[in-house]
Amino acid sequence: MQRETFETLDLKPEKTRQSVLGLRVAPIEIVRVGFVGLGERGLKAVKRFSQMEHAQVAALCDVNEEHMLAASAVCSTTRRFYHYEDLCRMPDLDLIYICTDWASHTPIALETMNHGKHVAIEVPAASTLAECWALVETAEHTQRHCTMLENCCYDSCHLATLAAMRRGRMGTIVHVGGGYIHPMDGRWTPWRTEANQLYRGDLYPTHGMGPACQMLGIHRTDSIETLICMDTEPFKRSDFHNGDHTMTIMRTRLGKTILLQHNVVDPHEYTRCYHVIGTKHSVESRDCTPHSLMSQRMDKRLVECLHKGCPLDIDVYDLAEWCAVSELSRQSIEQGYKPVSFPNFLPDTNILK
Repeated sequence: MQRETFETLDLKPEKTRQSVLGLRVAPIEIVRVGFVGLGERGLKAVKRFSQMEHAQVAALCDVNEEHMLAASAVCSTTRRFYHYEDLCRMPDLDLIYICTDWASHTPIALETMNHGKHVAIEVPAASTLAECWALVETAEHTQRHCTMLENCCYDSCHLATLAAMRRGRMGTIVHVGGGYIHPMDGRWTPWRTEANQLYRGDLYPTHGMGPACQMLGIHRTDSIETLICMDTEPFKRSDFHNGDHTMTIMRTRLGKTILLQHNVVDPHEYTRCYHVIGTKHSVESRDCTPHSLMSQRMDKRLVECLHKGCPLDIDVYDLAEWCAVSELSRQSIEQGYKPVSFPNFLPDTNILK
């Protein structure tokens, strides 16, 4: 897990900061996209963008020749790179779309923004608080969009519930549940295995955290103040440090709660545990929207916002808040299941007062 680069970062940024909340940039007629990581997810993304209006697959990057050939077959005229640093230096690119392993997400994203390009990062975009702060600080310094590719925010039930909430039909949202209950079975990748061998806590929180924070208006009308986490013993995998089942509870400044659950080892039907409780209505979903449709909606919306010069649905502060759960949940567990304070990633601490 190559995170040593960020361990020495000061987690308290400099006082002079320029917010990217609601960031708008000049509209882009055709969004020229470079893709880093052309495995299963990257190749599917290349195929989606190759058929999208107002988007152009302009460059491909992967160290694996087989992956490169498969993606090149979709976009034969696209420029090819084997090192992401070379891709980032390409002048005629607007957006770099990262689909590599977890440990490399933050370094590639920082390189992207420091070369003046917007970046979209597969989940989780960051795994430590230091990485979260590095992405926030760099986005603010460069004034570039830094978004996370959380396709569960485009689930049909969530979009309908979000619209109902905004129309006042849900009443006051009191509680939101979410999670990732998904036995990996034969789909274990080296980086996911290593993460569970080394760390405790919710290592993959954003599928549940994203929709929950959108429902509660986190860092817009409310903020998370406290987090507490508990886990079971690692009954299923004796080589894991991480417990089978992890539960994380958060409380907001306005007195609302979030419950996240994580289990990737025990037999169970796939679920993201989506549950919204309002004072007028509640909603519970079994997650019936295909991942391909959620990703298609997500990519289309990203290109639409860049094309029109609108703020993105998911900004760098969302990214940081949703990813911060990994390290904060670990801290809570390692401190004897005690509450820990949730960091405020916004530069203006008075925005919610």
